[in-house]
Amino acid sequence: MRVDEVDARTAPDDLLARLVDVEHACWPESYAGEPLRSYAEAIGFYRHQPPTHTSCFWLADGGFAALYVHGPTATFLRLFVHPEWRRRGVGSALLAAAVARARELGAEVVYAHHTTSGGAAFAARSGFADGQRIVRSLLDLRLAELPEPHVPEGWTLVTWLRRVPDEHLDAFVRVYASMDDAPDPDEMDFPSMTAEKVRESEESQVRRGRELRVTVAIRADGEVGSFTELRLTPGSTLALTEDTGTAREHRGLGLAKAVKAESLRMLRDDYPAVELVATSNAEENAVMRHVNEWLGFVPASIETTAALKL
Repeated sequence: MRVDEVDARTAPDDLLARLVDVEHACWPESYAGEPLRSYAEAIGFYRHQPPTHTSCFWLADGGFAALYVHGPTATFLRLFVHPEWRRRGVGSALLAAAVARARELGAEVVYAHHTTSGGAAFAARSGFADGQRIVRSLLDLRLAELPEPHVPEGWTLVTWLRRVPDEHLDAFVRVYASMDDAPDPDEMDFPSMTAEKVRESEESQVRRGRELRVTVAIRADGEVGSFTELRLTPGSTLALTEDTGTAREHRGLGLAKAVKAESLRMLRDDYPAVELVATSNAEENAVMRHVNEWLGFVPASIETTAALKL
């Protein structure tokens, strides 16, 4: 089985399009109910990964693998095999290449996800152990009855487009630290956010042609109490809500509900063509799942995190 490593930064579009062909074939299993992302959007994603982590890609006939190394216990594998190419050794060959590279890069654990019985069986045969379950939820933005957001006295809701203002960058990094106590697999130690990572992520979104929208609850003294990130490609009918967090000392004030409601209301005003918003939460994250259900998100699929100790 031939497996070729691909440098996504320099590979021609027609080569990266082969990755997207496989992605599209597996899409209904991985992202139930969501529209396919375009070739341009997917190619931009693979080509323009932030340099703050190591990204590696491999391509075989009928499948591809992507490895994202953020740290020894924060290494993530995405492996897709076209339904017509399964049970031919494609997945095993891709996995072997990715695991070998993970070891070279000092990874101690590799995390992957599966959403089907076939994926679960492959993971088990390959030595992965199932762990955390992730709930993927969808909001029909056209029909959602989004409540008007309210914040306590002294707080204001602000949305920053594409870039966190320089004068608020340090405060944003501090509130992002609230993600450090979000539910994660037991052994995962994901590196904390830094100002450099914020800027690299922003630049990556620009290179991909995507718009980053950050809505925060902020005080007059510049303290950011809560934030939510939303990303989309202009012209797409799908947007993604990424991380949402509230500083520990400001929890219980309703700030998370306020920033998420404000973010979605502004998105609908700015982009009437957006039909769906997707988000993901750990199944045990009852607080954030309650916030999402309050806003109208409906669970659409569940993926299981599986860990391979190296």
